[in-house]
Amino acid sequence: MAAQAFALEGYGITSMSTIAAKLGGSKATLYKYFTSKEELFQAVMQRKCEAVIGPLEELADSSTDPATLLTAFGKVFLSRLCQPDAIVIHRTVLAEAERFPEVARTFFAYGPEAAYSVLTPALARFHAEGLIDCPDPRLAAEHFLGMVRGDIHLRVSSGLIPPPDEAEIERQVRHAVGIFVRGISRRDRPA
Repeated sequence: MAAQAFALEGYGITSMSTIAAKLGGSKATLYKYFTSKEELFQAVMQRKCEAVIGPLEELADSSTDPATLLTAFGKVFLSRLCQPDAIVIHRTVLAEAERFPEVARTFFAYGPEAAYSVLTPALARFHAEGLIDCPDPRLAAEHFLGMVRGDIHLRVSSGLIPPPDEAEIERQVRHAVGIFVRGISRRDRPA
């Protein structure tokens, strides 16, 4: 309910009273769980972003091949990023970030930053094993996820196109992985 209130009314207008009313409880009860609207928004953001990030952690820990990891990671990332709930959160952040910078900070910490922190150690591990040439795995993670998002996420969040289907996600991710893997491949290893 809190997520819906933030999405429909925006962070600035939504009050703890509004959220309590939507939940059918009292504001005092809500304040027992969250000391402020900002804390409640952080909890909502964390929960929504964990739906995107959670499956990525398991992939990053289990993969032994860079291209396989990046393909699976990219497909989960892009499909989750383009789901209606994620799009609503993205729109809310963009609409409110200038007036409420804490909204943008919270989003970035639980969203993009969390995704980078999952992919970076995997790229560092592949670099240490000599599988790829990637001396700055953090920057590489940012670039890879930017390639995967491409214009699709921007177009979906702008309302220009519906969320991509599985075939379009596959096409977008395979293209990004192909370019990225060629860019970080070891030059001294046979192809």
